[in-house]
Amino acid sequence: MKKDTHPDNYREVVFQDSNAEFSFLTRSTVRTTETIMWEDGQEYPLYKLDISSASHPFYTGKQTFVDTAGRVEKFKQRFDWEKGKAAEVIDKAEEKRTEKHRKQLEVEESARKEAAERKAAREDRRRKILEGKKKKAQEAQKAKAAEEAAAEKAAAKASAEEAPEKAAAAAEKTAAAEKTAAAEKTA
Repeated sequence: MKKDTHPDNYREVVFQDSNAEFSFLTRSTVRTTETIMWEDGQEYPLYKLDISSASHPFYTGKQTFVDTAGRVEKFKQRFDWEKGKAAEVIDKAEEKRTEKHRKQLEVEESARKEAAERKAAREDRRRKILEGKKKKAQEAQKAKAAEEAAAEKAAAKASAEEAPEKAAAAAEKTAAAEKTAAAEKTA
């Protein structure tokens, strides 16, 4: 094996994308004169990149990429969710969803109101039926009480009419008994 084939400056280097404010730490032999303080508190050599996978959607690893057809702008416009067509599509879909939800809530509310009205009507009918039954029962009780009162009056009248007849019959019996008793005394 040949001597000095491997570079002796293979070290940890921070690569920083100047467009996307994106940086990462890796090992490399790249030559650089700048340094930067990394997140772990140590100072590492810094190499600045023009583009990287963070700043360009079509980055393939080559540093010199010329965007002649405006593909980057088209990509950003297509996938920019805060502006442009994508935001409009999302807003329209959200409006449709909220409108559909609102209609569904209205249908459910009307169904609840209709069910409540049917229940109230059913309760009214039941209450009227029960009131009618109570009235009929009260009328039947009054009629029965009136019949009993009439029967009692009739019985009292009949007993009052029978009383003089019974008294006369009793008087006749006593008179007959007295006569027989007097006849026996004389005999």
